[in-house]
Amino acid sequence: MERSLDPAPRRQHEPLQAASAVRLAEMAGNVSWRYLPEELRPVVTGNLPRVAMAADLRCSAHTYRLIAAGHLHFSFSSSVMPWDHAAGWLIYREAGGYTAHFDGSPYRPVNRGGGLISAPDRESWQAVRDALLGSQA
Repeated sequence: MERSLDPAPRRQHEPLQAASAVRLAEMAGNVSWRYLPEELRPVVTGNLPRVAMAADLRCSAHTYRLIAAGHLHFSFSSSVMPWDHAAGWLIYREAGGYTAHFDGSPYRPVNRGGGLISAPDRESWQAVRDALLGSQA
């Protein structure tokens, strides 16, 4: 019996590409709400029906992999530690996505507060922000 020295078959690599913009009611995303300030938790969780699907994967690395590959439309995170977001944010940006803090300011790894929303473009970001936070942020 002859064995191949190549431990895994070669896979075709596809370039990463953020999802196309769609209406809010069609968006699927990851919403990490557990570290939100207590007064915002019921606001965000009460607004989840405004999007098509929301889950909490509890893993920023996995979430960024999914949004950078276009499998999810958005991510919403209340915790902003650089070890959770800096690399994923860069990969997502290179895949064509848009990320900003809840107040609309650009993401900077040195900022450890203010939450983050990532979406295919600025308009989609605004739609997610308005739907989940309303006038609360």
